[in-house]
Amino acid sequence: MLTGRHRLKTLGFVLGDLVFFQFAMVITLFVRYGTFHQEQWSLHALPFFLLSLIWVVVFYVSGLYGFLLIREPIKLFRQYLEGMLVNVLIGFAFFYLLPFFGIAPRRILVIQFAVFLFFGYVWRIIVGHLLSRNATPAITVYIGPASEAMPVARLLEESPLGLKLTHAFITGGMATKNSFFETYEGLQQWEDFLVMHRVQTIVLGASPETHESLRNAVYQAVFYPITILDRAEIEEAATGRIPLRYVNEAWFLHHLKEADKAWYEIVKRGTDVLMAIPFGIITILLYPLIAGIIKVSSPGPALYKQVRVGKNGQRFTLWKFRTMHLDAEKEGAQFTSDAKTDPRLFKAGRILRQLRLDELPQIWNVFIGDLSFIGPRPERPEFTAPLEEQMPYYKLRHLTRPGLTGWAQVSYLIPTAVLEDNLRKLQYDLFYIKHRSLFLDTLILLKTIGVVLRRQGT
Repeated sequence: MLTGRHRLKTLGFVLGDLVFFQFAMVITLFVRYGTFHQEQWSLHALPFFLLSLIWVVVFYVSGLYGFLLIREPIKLFRQYLEGMLVNVLIGFAFFYLLPFFGIAPRRILVIQFAVFLFFGYVWRIIVGHLLSRNATPAITVYIGPASEAMPVARLLEESPLGLKLTHAFITGGMATKNSFFETYEGLQQWEDFLVMHRVQTIVLGASPETHESLRNAVYQAVFYPITILDRAEIEEAATGRIPLRYVNEAWFLHHLKEADKAWYEIVKRGTDVLMAIPFGIITILLYPLIAGIIKVSSPGPALYKQVRVGKNGQRFTLWKFRTMHLDAEKEGAQFTSDAKTDPRLFKAGRILRQLRLDELPQIWNVFIGDLSFIGPRPERPEFTAPLEEQMPYYKLRHLTRPGLTGWAQVSYLIPTAVLEDNLRKLQYDLFYIKHRSLFLDTLILLKTIGVVLRRQGT
């Protein structure tokens, strides 16, 4: 859904990162060895160039090529620092898992981290700012009722599409002048407008299937190289969720084509198993330490099990390290709440929950196929039964295998028992089910690392 202009600006960001990475590498080698030798450069050039490509991928899926982010320097630095911490860990793994490069550059990685932390941030603030502000704005036109024009303008500002509403053709209601975009009453000037202006994007505020005037406007536009979006797509891009008012039987036919996901599901399952084996072996070494901490902090067993609802509504047993007092649910099952304030958690359990260490035993559930590493979080049957009665299409979240972490968990960090919050969580789950891919799974994994580092969520 990205426009051509937006792709070019993003490419500029990426190329700038690659150039500054090499520049930082020169400085790093000089700092490490006190001078610059050609043989040292030859030894490090290829492996660090390959590493820079991996870093760029991490930056991309972390949202660090977004032009909205550069308007908030503090938020940008925090997000950039998190991405760099992930990258330096990847760097250590890269050189130790692939030893055939013949180098083990621990000090160089640390120096490169510090140097590129500075240059990469400055690049985003200065050059990225110029790229986003000095470009001639693309012509983006809204067609639809007056009541939707301003909401669409705000959604475009919040979305990662790189678009700003410049004109609006009002087909219903009163057109009002404003300082944000030009307005036109009706579609009498629409054909002339198409001829006189290079329209790049049209946003529809209603369905052409039910509005003849919009249908005619779209027909006239198909003869031009114009991207046509509807309000649902804009809202989806801006919020990362699918509002339920757009979900109906027709939506299922257009978007939930499970046959198209067959190869993805096979690859994902294979990846889950390949990751679960080494990760499970490594993390099992932490089990005695975690169990000891729990035993000292709270009387009772270190492990406990719960029944959860999995793919296609099948129930399974999920294992976790205990983080709550034994009598935490004496009055009945309760929704998980913020780990920082949940009174049911004992002190050490609060830390285990925030660091996600309580979920390590679930790697076994991943290995045997109950869970995936990425997917909608599985709920308890006590919760799903009433939610299915109260919310339309709630069962759709069971179309795919649930996960240790999911799109809702990294996007919406304040879970409660309130129906409205569960509706919003369902919207995030539907977004994931519609768009699930290896790319989105990687993005969720990286965002999860950021959530853990900030000790947010449940």
